[in-house]
Amino acid sequence: MDKTDNIKNIGLGEAITDYFIVRWIELRHYDGKPYLAMELSCSRGRIKASYWGEDAEKFASKISEGDILKVQARGTDYRGQRWLKIENMRKAKPDEISPQELLPRGKYSPKILWARLKKLINSIKNPYMKQLLEKVFLSDRDFAKKFATYPAAKLWHGAYTTGLLEHTLRVAKLCDVASTFYPDCRRELLITGALLHDVGKVDEITIEGFFDYSTKGRLVGHITLGIMRIERAISEIKNFPPERADEIFHLVVSHHGTGEMGSPVPPKTLEAMILHHADMLDAQSEGIQHIIERDIPRGEDFSEFIKILGRFIYLAGYRND
Repeated sequence: MDKTDNIKNIGLGEAITDYFIVRWIELRHYDGKPYLAMELSCSRGRIKASYWGEDAEKFASKISEGDILKVQARGTDYRGQRWLKIENMRKAKPDEISPQELLPRGKYSPKILWARLKKLINSIKNPYMKQLLEKVFLSDRDFAKKFATYPAAKLWHGAYTTGLLEHTLRVAKLCDVASTFYPDCRRELLITGALLHDVGKVDEITIEGFFDYSTKGRLVGHITLGIMRIERAISEIKNFPPERADEIFHLVVSHHGTGEMGSPVPPKTLEAMILHHADMLDAQSEGIQHIIERDIPRGEDFSEFIKILGRFIYLAGYRND
């Protein structure tokens, strides 16, 4: 298989030797025989795998989540999904490969994307909102580096390095276009909210080996973490209008739309309604775009079942036959 193909597109019976990170591993039994089931990830995606060797129990005590393995395996099918049947494996040596090399990567350079972000910030003329954006994005180098290289989510959309920045820019662009359709829409307030809506994900997500949630992320969540970061920045800006701060907070806390989706309040302003739908549009559309790119090489008319959507995605219309 091509080194750029998603790992799930490995052919049936096709051999592969490569490095993977262990996302989870379980010792199971079938007909009294022990075997290992695990999920592996690399820069080309995630795939489940099994190991039926005589030493499965020994490996179970030695391999943990987050370990890097060098794996020899072949593609196999299990319950309609492509798996790896591992023939041989060992732990990678510390100097063989770094965990960062195994993270899924975005298509665009962080430098190019960051220039687009700065251009949007410079389009804001309101001095308070511009100062706020500059404080959040440009005054903290550690935050800026993370925001430019973190994923937008753990699994579903933008689950690759630069995914968070790409998602933010697409949402801001959608909002910018939408603002031209509605005369009362306050474009600068909307763009400010669009750029800030996911800043809490830098504190919610970790990228140590694979994308996961931090303890703080699980306990507090990115919406609250984002508000905390924005509030700190506003406190450093002299005479920041309190009513404008509240409207910015509202944009962030309501962008998921409903309590069931994680927002403590629903959108109650025109700008908040636009941001919510722009965020949803990009998250769902980018997620489906990824599925199309991942599953098209399999040659099937429909994708695998997508649990988060509760449906299959039609693929046949996207093939270049």
